[in-house]
Amino acid sequence: MIGAGICGLSTARRLGELCPDDDIVLVDAARVGDGASGQNAGFLFNMHTHGLVKRHDVLERNAKLWSAGLADLRRIVSEHQIQCDWSDWGRLYGSAGPDGERHVDFLAETLDALGLPYKRRDHEQMSADLGTDFYLRGLHVPGNAMVNPAAMVRGLARALPVNVSLFEDTPVVELNREGAGFRLKTPEGEIVADRIVVTAGVFMRRFGIARGRYVPLGLFAILTEPLSAKRRNQMKAGAEFGLLPTAANGATVRLTRDGRIFMRNISRYAPDGPPREALAQIMSLQLEQALAKRWPEFDDLKIAHRWGGAMAFTGNDGAIFGETAPGIFALLSNDVSPMTRGAAAGRLLAEHMEGIDSDLLAIQMDYPEASRLPPRPFLDLGVAWKLRKVRKAGAGEF
Repeated sequence: MIGAGICGLSTARRLGELCPDDDIVLVDAARVGDGASGQNAGFLFNMHTHGLVKRHDVLERNAKLWSAGLADLRRIVSEHQIQCDWSDWGRLYGSAGPDGERHVDFLAETLDALGLPYKRRDHEQMSADLGTDFYLRGLHVPGNAMVNPAAMVRGLARALPVNVSLFEDTPVVELNREGAGFRLKTPEGEIVADRIVVTAGVFMRRFGIARGRYVPLGLFAILTEPLSAKRRNQMKAGAEFGLLPTAANGATVRLTRDGRIFMRNISRYAPDGPPREALAQIMSLQLEQALAKRWPEFDDLKIAHRWGGAMAFTGNDGAIFGETAPGIFALLSNDVSPMTRGAAAGRLLAEHMEGIDSDLLAIQMDYPEASRLPPRPFLDLGVAWKLRKVRKAGAGEF
């Protein structure tokens, strides 16, 4: 297995349970938690959407997988006592300008159609929840969880079945067929395997899988130092919160259990993979400006961490799932709700490999294959146009 993010960890866990007499080797080019699964905002969604009203049948289908993935993660974290600041606080959606204001009503309409609970929050209530007057109104939606994602995936790695061997900092530099199986070369040695599973996210195309079927987008984030007791009193917010924008251009904001402010957004096309550290440093300045708009009283608050990462987006909400060539299986958890969708899809891929059917697997198998995208440079131009359009429409949200 190549790639120890949420998809790889979930697939390896289930394969280890289903095949107790098999030796399963899980390798990752970096450390567990250093990729997108450990560096995201930490939302584990049961359902998530923003923007215009979506097809409700598609959302209902997606929500079954997201809810199953959330249930799996809740159970594993509880059984293995993984310390990851698990919280059932829910999530806020907030609007800060005209674009967000329109989308609050779209989101409420979608939640009503799906029969999901929520509470409307006016400007005064949003200010009390978040300790800032930046947001005009919003919705509080229960049902999801929030975690420290790096702590959770590290804990999932420690809790793998005993027949799963994890090798970090072990990039696969060559993969060849050998007889009925495969030989993988790494800087430290070689692995001989009967089957290969590729769960390498945006790096999947390096193994010849899903080329031209997903768009790598870079996202950037900052995390402040812990707020002092004085600053927490100034903020006048609760012990924690998690906010998502109703419009695509807004920022994702969290107040963590240990009193840090997390902010993330600023999408950039990342055709060469995750952005370099120097670019993350530059882009973080825009996030600092967004932080200052919300809490100008914290003008001297230090930023403890700045980083960037990349996610894969398909053009049709399509999937990379199943056997892509004889003996080679692949899974890509795309765009919305990648953590819970990835957890469910990983379990289902293992069950699919072992011939175990279920209603949930039927839903996963019914996903369309990720559609082929235009070649570069046409893809580059199209992505740039789309991102400019989103930023222009939601200029006041960020």
